[in-house]
Amino acid sequence: MRFKPVESFYGTQRAFRFEADVFDCEVEGEIPAALNGTLYRVGPDTQYPTRDGDVIINGDGMISAFHFVDGHVDFRCRYVKTERLLTERQHRRRLYGKYRNPHTDDPATAGTDRDATGNTSAFMHNGKLFALREDSLPRAIDSVTLETLEVHDFDGQFAGLTMSAHPKLDPQTGEWWSFGLFAHKRYDGDMMLILGDRDGKLVRQEPFQAPYPGVVHDFAVTRGHVVFPVMPLVVDRERVANGGDFYAYDPALPSMWGIMPRGGSVDDLRWIAVPNAFSGHIMNAYDGEDGTLHVDATISRGNSFRFFADTEGRPTDPHQGIATITRLSFDLSRAEGVVTITPFPGAVGEMPRCDERYAMERYRWGFAKSPTGIIRLDWDTMARDEFALAPAEAAAQEPVFVPRGPGAVEGDGYVLSLVNRHQENRADLVVLDTRSFTGPPIAVVRLPFNQPLAFHGTFVAAN
Repeated sequence: MRFKPVESFYGTQRAFRFEADVFDCEVEGEIPAALNGTLYRVGPDTQYPTRDGDVIINGDGMISAFHFVDGHVDFRCRYVKTERLLTERQHRRRLYGKYRNPHTDDPATAGTDRDATGNTSAFMHNGKLFALREDSLPRAIDSVTLETLEVHDFDGQFAGLTMSAHPKLDPQTGEWWSFGLFAHKRYDGDMMLILGDRDGKLVRQEPFQAPYPGVVHDFAVTRGHVVFPVMPLVVDRERVANGGDFYAYDPALPSMWGIMPRGGSVDDLRWIAVPNAFSGHIMNAYDGEDGTLHVDATISRGNSFRFFADTEGRPTDPHQGIATITRLSFDLSRAEGVVTITPFPGAVGEMPRCDERYAMERYRWGFAKSPTGIIRLDWDTMARDEFALAPAEAAAQEPVFVPRGPGAVEGDGYVLSLVNRHQENRADLVVLDTRSFTGPPIAVVRLPFNQPLAFHGTFVAAN
């Protein structure tokens, strides 16, 4: 077997291919007492060799956990044991071909679930941990052992085939807001609004059609609205049948932002075109006092998923895909849906997060991965500061905010981020104190090996 590097959002990555336990990790500094709980992270790591032209999002799911208890940290990582992974292990070779293209698979895969890898996000709801990926249903994960459990379909009540890897947890109601992209796998723009109550019961599932079959990777929910951003990375079933890529970028199409009242239905969706505004991720969204809807997102002029070519088969300009955290303000009182676009000065970055206690409402503080470290944004003053790394030596992954305590004011707490140390071929988890954000970490959890890129994670307090 020959393993090749595969292109990711931040360069190339080689497969790591191992599961591990580290009891009582080496810690430099002191873990604060407030950090009692577990940081769960999910990303892709290919068990068997990649193929030419493979992309990072086609990897097998790997879930990891940093368990904090009384100043100590234990680490564990496990593959998400999907039917796809187990089928390849049975045959001891790579069987599945291109990302979401069954026409490129080995005949031995017939009748198996090829797309469910659980490789995008870790999410906890109603005491249950899930590994998510947007083209399939969630996989339940044992929160202690990280072993893979059943496929989650709301006890058989869910009618769709897909559920987003970017759910929104309402901090006030405990509701699980989600959507299904290509919900019935017709690939014609078929989508579905999904809502589970705080007890995990499915209470809404409403199908609808997007304006075109584009990617909807993330979405937004506010106290008054739900927003579905459709990006011009489009599906062509004929291209897929001929062995081509599942997605291709169409620069002639504007992004389309579907906005509906939260208490309404999908029949109330209003689609607003926003040209030259490609969004991959949402930091937060809220309703302004003047009736304006604000969505803070990563915005680039062109295709930010650079490993997909355009509809003519040409590579897209990587510079056009560089994202800046940007506020899109939709004046919903205007029939034409006027949008004001306000980039945050200097906030080039991805994987944005906020203090999740303030999700869906007006907020002040945001965090994101930058090309040189981790940035913090103050939306009240429009000030930006950064915990900086030497990019040739290290690269940060998604930052996750943890409050200093239950009563802490917004943004007062800790930021956790895994940092890959390239030259040493290992990884650290850095713990930053927001009261000294630009200074050295207050603690560094050292791993004796490297870790693959994890897209998204969550911190779950011990209580």
